[in-house]
Amino acid sequence: MTAQDQTPAQDGLLTPEQAAAKLAEGALFVDVRRPEARVENGALPGAVPVEKIDVTPRFSRDSSALLPEAADLDREIVVFCSSERGSGPVVERLLEFGYTRVGHIDGGFSAWKEQGFDTYPNDAEA
Repeated sequence: MTAQDQTPAQDGLLTPEQAAAKLAEGALFVDVRRPEARVENGALPGAVPVEKIDVTPRFSRDSSALLPEAADLDREIVVFCSSERGSGPVVERLLEFGYTRVGHIDGGFSAWKEQGFDTYPNDAEA
């Protein structure tokens, strides 16, 4: 993999391969799909489910509901939804909150799964 393959695009889009490398390096993966989608289509091992409506309380620095995993503004975060159209606005919101290393998967969960990366059959096992 070249250095260019490791660098996110200007808009934060990551290929599934780039995202997998970030997961292996300890990035926080955030699944913003609806619970029904996780049950129906599967989930990524270790991903933290956060519905889009809960992004502000779970990532805002002054919220008592801040995710402990998101306490470090410099932690690598990879957001995914069913597609990048769903995760893109969440990435923008996290950048507004001050997070510095945020990206999202080009093609979303489907692209991840199509590339053969690990998934659980449903959210109950994640």
